[in-house]
Amino acid sequence: MFREYTKSLFKRVDKRQLMQFKPPRLPQRIYTKTLNIDNKHYGKFCQEVAWPASEHVHPLYLQMLSLPLQMRCLLDKQSPFPLLGLIHCANKVEVFEHCSLSEPVECRVRFSDVRPHARGWEVDVLLDALQNSKCVYKAVSSYLVKVKAVHVAPRAAQTEHVSTDKSDEAIHRELVSTLTASSDTGRRYAAISGDYNPIHLSTVSAKAFGFKTAIAHGMWTLACVISQFVDNAADKATVDDTVEAKAESIDNAEKKQGSGDDKALCNGYIKEVSCKFKQPVYLPNELTVFSKSLASSSSATSKSCANPYAKNSTELEVTSAKGSIIHLHAFLHY
Repeated sequence: MFREYTKSLFKRVDKRQLMQFKPPRLPQRIYTKTLNIDNKHYGKFCQEVAWPASEHVHPLYLQMLSLPLQMRCLLDKQSPFPLLGLIHCANKVEVFEHCSLSEPVECRVRFSDVRPHARGWEVDVLLDALQNSKCVYKAVSSYLVKVKAVHVAPRAAQTEHVSTDKSDEAIHRELVSTLTASSDTGRRYAAISGDYNPIHLSTVSAKAFGFKTAIAHGMWTLACVISQFVDNAADKATVDDTVEAKAESIDNAEKKQGSGDDKALCNGYIKEVSCKFKQPVYLPNELTVFSKSLASSSSATSKSCANPYAKNSTELEVTSAKGSIIHLHAFLHY
């Protein structure tokens, strides 16, 4: 994607549209490409994000493969947005059916929405992935375009820190794992994803865009978090199965029969992911992953989960181990 980044240097930005009160016009063109998944490439991706062996494709892999189409969409001549300087602020993925690695995948990418933000505009780029003419996967990437426009939106706090309150919500936070982001994480992931944005590659190139050091790709962080959550669930299931195997009570037998959703999760079947990226992960860094069950918050679950096939939900939070800064907040439905 070097060609796309080169084009972005000469991309003309329609400042008039970006600075007006009403939302800018979105191009209607749909960018399409049929992909044949390379098993070696997928293996490298799984190794990088520590995805456990599974018959199901990592829920972020197809979205990563669609990045060149997303860049072409953002570089559309009718698009008023710049490519360099965009901030990936949110992500949502829905998996409708099992995606086969051995069959072609048709990807369709287009703009889907734009709305006011306290710091500019937030624009959505939609991916639909089809196999055998049937939509099996959908992903929305939300990008922040920073601009001093005349529209008004509520201003959020500049930084977010982990709450120290002894509330019920804080008490139920459970440690999932820790995650190490090394100084070369951005370059490693760029080699796999093709996302060679300078802010991820080195301290020198990142400083040119206002960052003190290189920052990790948000998709790398989220992909690793999902992998670790699934792996942690599999470890717990192994322990539970061992305990249940030693018990002979009817209650335990009934519990095991009702654990289908947990088994699907252990096998990597994530049906929906929604994430908001908070603060950037400066490299190198040590991260901590926490989980929080949504079983007692049915209203929150119903609002955040649009996929009717997803029954169980888990809330995830990623913080820096030292500064307790929140880097991302995600919901997984399975």
